[in-house]
Amino acid sequence: MSFMKIESENIWILGCFLTLNMAQIMSYGKLKILFINIIAILYKATALNVHRLHSDLRETKVLVNSAKQEVWIRELFIFLISGLVLMRFLMCFLGLASNIVAIYPILTNSQPELLMPTIIVQVLDSVVLHIYEIVLGYSCLKYLYSQSFAVFAIFLAKMAIKATCCITVLNIYSEKHHQMTTNVAYTENGANLERDSSEEFEIAHQHFRPIG
Repeated sequence: MSFMKIESENIWILGCFLTLNMAQIMSYGKLKILFINIIAILYKATALNVHRLHSDLRETKVLVNSAKQEVWIRELFIFLISGLVLMRFLMCFLGLASNIVAIYPILTNSQPELLMPTIIVQVLDSVVLHIYEIVLGYSCLKYLYSQSFAVFAIFLAKMAIKATCCITVLNIYSEKHHQMTTNVAYTENGANLERDSSEEFEIAHQHFRPIG
């Protein structure tokens, strides 16, 4: 047992040492986006809970039905809110997959097109669904609970903070993609210029080669 404990301690120390070395080797920008990416993976993996999704859908139906409105209005809002919950769950799944794929270009600084899925998912989740959620929240408080505008003010402040953080993260990924694309284009142009110069040198060498 003591031997296994010593081995586990050695493995933990080795992991810490490798992590410190990686932190020293990587630049600050790469460490920042890698840290954000890992946190996003952990959060989305935790949020992908089917039981919680079922509970949210059931709670939505209960809360909407408790409002004193006509049946068709309640059914409409149940449909709209349930659709938002399902879209959030789907975006969470797609975001998890895209964040896992994004680890490779972040670490290798190659294939910037692999960052595009996570950028697209973040645009849909952080911009489109945020706007939809704000409009839907306002509509719910106006037609279902018209006396709760103080709650809407808190909800709006929360959504503004959340949107600011999400857009900041989206800008970090977009800047990383632009930087990688520029580096790849610069490398390819440099290789093409070097190849063209080599071909021109060979042609000139053959042209001035003495005959006989």
